[in-house]
Amino acid sequence: MSFLTVFMPSLVLTAIIGGFLPLAWRVARLPWALATFWGIALLVHLAWLAIPQVGTFAPAARWLAIMWLASMLAALMLLIPFAVLTALSNRRRLAMSPCLPITYVSCFLLAGVTLSITSTASFVVRQEDIRVPGLPSGLNGFRIANLGDVHIGRFIDAKELSRGIKAINDQKVDLLVTTGDLVDDVSQLESSMQVLEQNNAPYKTVAILGNHEEMGDLPKILSIYDQHKARISLLVNENIAITHGGATLHIVGVDYPMNPKRGHMLPRPEQNAAMSVQADAAFTGLLKGETILALSHHPAFFPFAAAHGAQLTLASHTHGAQLRLFGRPIIDAYPYLQGLYQRGDSYLDVSAGFGHWLPVRFGVPREIVIVTLRSESKR
Repeated sequence: MSFLTVFMPSLVLTAIIGGFLPLAWRVARLPWALATFWGIALLVHLAWLAIPQVGTFAPAARWLAIMWLASMLAALMLLIPFAVLTALSNRRRLAMSPCLPITYVSCFLLAGVTLSITSTASFVVRQEDIRVPGLPSGLNGFRIANLGDVHIGRFIDAKELSRGIKAINDQKVDLLVTTGDLVDDVSQLESSMQVLEQNNAPYKTVAILGNHEEMGDLPKILSIYDQHKARISLLVNENIAITHGGATLHIVGVDYPMNPKRGHMLPRPEQNAAMSVQADAAFTGLLKGETILALSHHPAFFPFAAAHGAQLTLASHTHGAQLRLFGRPIIDAYPYLQGLYQRGDSYLDVSAGFGHWLPVRFGVPREIVIVTLRSESKR
């Protein structure tokens, strides 16, 4: 994903707020007020632009950029009620309290600081036990780490990824899987691979692609993965098998259903058709009744995986909605948003992701998911 794509939301929000503030309050028309706003905006965006070059000051620059973006988002949400108050006071010819602009600015700055703290906070490790009917005894207690949506780039770097790998190593997992969107900045993929290879799971890391890899320099990404195939297996509509405790676990990995010409996700009917074709290819040679783990960046693949006999599907992509108030997502665009879902004897677990490309989170902490397979008698 290009830097401009990440940078653009902040520029647009800044322009909107900077344009509407003078219309809402007389104080915002004062030259010093406008100069202060645009001066701070320029400083923040220059710091954001310079993140890769500022070395030890990168964390401070990241925090400044996140705080500004969060503040502008909060300012946009608060603009309507405060503008209505101003309009009512003007209509009734009431003197506007000088506290109103101060209150507005204080509110959105406080919201920005709060959002920046939650967005830069550390990650959590979520544990899930999955009871699989007929699970071979050799796979009972098998532990899988799902590391999805890392988004290595300006806001998550290889150093932060290494903290995640250390947490996974502390969990003593048997298998590490990455469920897409590992990098936004392809120039950092090599260093990210080196960090992934520091995991101490006994089996090779298994990876799949996400939409951000598809939108990036895909040939270069595939080439780098190929250079690390001794320790990391990239699955693109295919499957591999590992043997643990005398039992076989088949691992299926599917691609993201992208429109190759337009560079974005296909419309739902075409997406379903693409996922059906991907499932037929990826599950080739596998039989229902075998123990199958499916990996898909998009959780909407779950029904297709379940229909092909996968007992467990691991996904990411949604970021858990990224913004939640009182536990409810502000934008709920996915039928499978976060956590554990069941369809017959098949399960899906969706990770909220380890990172973010738009660096604002609230009510949805970054996470690594550890899934433990448990035996259960067939019904």
